[in-house]
Amino acid sequence: MTRPGGAATPIWAVLAIIAAAIVAHASYTADLSAFLPRSPTATQQLLIEQLRSGPAARLLLLAIEGGSGAERSQVSAELARRLRADPAFVAVNNGDAAGLERDREFLFAHRYQLSESVTPERFSAAGLRAAITDSLDLLASPAGTLLKPLLTRDPTGEMLGILDTLGAGRLPRAAEGVWSSPDGRHALLMAQVRAAGSDTDAQQAACDTVRRAFASSLGAIPAAASPSVTLLMTGPPVFAVASRALIKGQVMRLSALAALLVAVLLLTVYRSLPALALTLVPVASGALAGVAAVALGFPAVHGITLGFGITLIGEAVDYSIYFFVQQAADWQHSVWPTIRLGMLTSICGLAALLPSAFPGLAQLG
Repeated sequence: MTRPGGAATPIWAVLAIIAAAIVAHASYTADLSAFLPRSPTATQQLLIEQLRSGPAARLLLLAIEGGSGAERSQVSAELARRLRADPAFVAVNNGDAAGLERDREFLFAHRYQLSESVTPERFSAAGLRAAITDSLDLLASPAGTLLKPLLTRDPTGEMLGILDTLGAGRLPRAAEGVWSSPDGRHALLMAQVRAAGSDTDAQQAACDTVRRAFASSLGAIPAAASPSVTLLMTGPPVFAVASRALIKGQVMRLSALAALLVAVLLLTVYRSLPALALTLVPVASGALAGVAAVALGFPAVHGITLGFGITLIGEAVDYSIYFFVQQAADWQHSVWPTIRLGMLTSICGLAALLPSAFPGLAQLG
């Protein structure tokens, strides 16, 4: 004869293993754009795109400190060379000649898209005559040596107009051929990550790549000076990685603390380890099932969703308490209706968040 519930235990074990595998391979994020509307207006869409994949969301600011100015310059040049060779980065700038030449080539290749002077009238007969006349006049000026190599390829002078616009602001301070902080104690670099700002895993990989490249770049200076030269990093990718690690760590600590407090309280009441273990089964099962469901239904599990889940530990334990405290022979008729009612009310209350236009709130459902 088959023991009642004998088939349920292996089914539960298989489902728990599957859920644990999904949870282990899920992606976790702290991207607050998940709490922006799912069907945004044009303005909101622009904000979401900038938060997720805009240039500022993918920008790493690097500073090299310690050592002499020449040593910082050598490390900066070697670090920039290594990062430029890595496909994880779209652009790396440190103010050196190699970077400036590459920027000039890019600006020249896209001069007609970037120039503010390009209009339909600019390329009419009168417009071309006026633009070429201006270029010839400029050729006779002291700046003519700069224009002469470009005149035949850029007769309307778009490149010079772009350079004049870009050079209107304050340029970064340079020392030893690379960008430097105003006090001259740091060599500065900027690196733009190729991956979207919302891809925290890729941002973390990019930060790790920078650290490895810096460690390898220290070989460009004498070994005696290497320990004194250090790397500083900041920028949205660094903040995203740090915030995710902080949220994940706090969720783990707070979950463990809550589970410990509940376990101590129940052990005091039950005075039985097997009863305590069985009481925690719904908690563990519900946590695995909930995170697995979110991982399957959304691209990533948000840290706030995990934090909200901590508050439900006490509610999950209630169902076991009803079962063990109400020691009735016919529990299916005396206890189960109460448990079922509590479960249904909880489902109804939280399911109301599922249709939310905000993905972050929908995860809480």
